[in-house]
Amino acid sequence: MDENEIKLRERVIGLEIDVRNITEQLERTDQRLDKIDEIVSSIKEVVIELKQMRTDVNRIDEKVTEIEQKPAKNWDALISAISGTAAGGLAAALMGFITGG
Repeated sequence: MDENEIKLRERVIGLEIDVRNITEQLERTDQRLDKIDEIVSSIKEVVIELKQMRTDVNRIDEKVTEIEQKPAKNWDALISAISGTAAGGLAAALMGFITGG
């Protein structure tokens, strides 16, 4: 074997080692990508759940607002009724005073 063949053989051996290392790196990269795909799928599911939860919270917020406004409406109706009764009583008293009754 001459010197060129020896150098060529060493170079081929070196390239085979490089190819083996690159193949192992690719396998590890593929495993990482599979894990990343799983994580992305999980995140998508979480986002869907969060959107649903936001919808539920918005509905609850609307109901709470409605419940909070209900006593105010009742209070306004009560004040109107009292004012109307007082005004009616005052008008009746005034009419009785005017008519001498």
